[in-house]
Amino acid sequence: KKLPEKTKKIIFVKFAAVGDIVLLIPTLNLFKKKFPDAEIDFLCTNINSGIIKTIPFLDNVIVCKVYDFIKNPFYFLNFVKMLRKKQYDLLIDAEQWARIDAIISFFIKKKFSIGFKTKKQFRHYNYSVSVDHSRYNHESENFLNLLKPLGIVAQESDKIPEFYLTDDDIEFAEKYWEEKGLKNQKIICFQPGCGTGSFAREWKEENYAALGRKILEYDPGIRFFVMGTENDFEKCQKIVYGIGKNSENLAGKFSMGKDLAIIRKTELLVCSNTGILHMAAAIGIKTIGLHGPNNPKQWGAYSEKAEVILSDIFCSPCLYLGHEYGCITPVCMPRIKVEDVYLKVREILDKG
Repeated sequence: KKLPEKTKKIIFVKFAAVGDIVLLIPTLNLFKKKFPDAEIDFLCTNINSGIIKTIPFLDNVIVCKVYDFIKNPFYFLNFVKMLRKKQYDLLIDAEQWARIDAIISFFIKKKFSIGFKTKKQFRHYNYSVSVDHSRYNHESENFLNLLKPLGIVAQESDKIPEFYLTDDDIEFAEKYWEEKGLKNQKIICFQPGCGTGSFAREWKEENYAALGRKILEYDPGIRFFVMGTENDFEKCQKIVYGIGKNSENLAGKFSMGKDLAIIRKTELLVCSNTGILHMAAAIGIKTIGLHGPNNPKQWGAYSEKAEVILSDIFCSPCLYLGHEYGCITPVCMPRIKVEDVYLKVREILDKG
């Protein structure tokens, strides 16, 4: 197929996950810059719809309830029927591995399509043009390569991720600081959770608690916000109890945007490789990313303010497709020592 002469209607497809969307935003920005008058739709799931809906220049966000396909086959048929009412000039499938995106993309009416060719996934036959996915590129750069068939080559300045905080979220954080009397307070954020099925990437609660106590020995005035979703509340509470003082459990209390607005006003964030790491980096916060199964060269926070601590075990990192962990019982994250993270925190705080 040939590229359409005019690109007026486009649909991006990506069913997961939050961190991926942060790293995809530079691609969306660059596309919009090159095609300012194009109508851009985004097909996603409830996993990542929250962050996608914050992107201001998208015209339509279409949420696919994938699990409902299993419960009710008629939902699938009706969903496909709804998608086929539109004729797109271009479809870009930004999913790297999962095949469900490719299956849904097959049914969408489009003149031209672009997607990844990932080794042993056999999903690239669905597209007019496929782009090689490389485990040796940063994922943000892999996403930008999807635009090369359109003659769009990213410059270094195009690669920086963004996160779109609303005025309401920023105002909320300002009021929160005022009500809590946090002016001139040094605050460090911890986020222990990595989402469903990603426990192998998590650093244990007792490690965060020990890190907090050690930081308090260095500076008794420092405070801690322990962040996460509602599902993380109990593990966050263990950390708060373990630190003993100057710490607050904010897990599940606020929206994602409000959490980010709060993090934006703190000194730094310590967490594993998860969506919040990329969002915090995108709003310019100093981060310490703890990496075991994930390769920071591919999945690290894309920021000059990002610090990396990588497990020292020989088999780390092991992930490429995101699920092929090299062991049943995770051994890489426990190898990350509290002392090493503490020294990195000290280094950041001392630099100011």
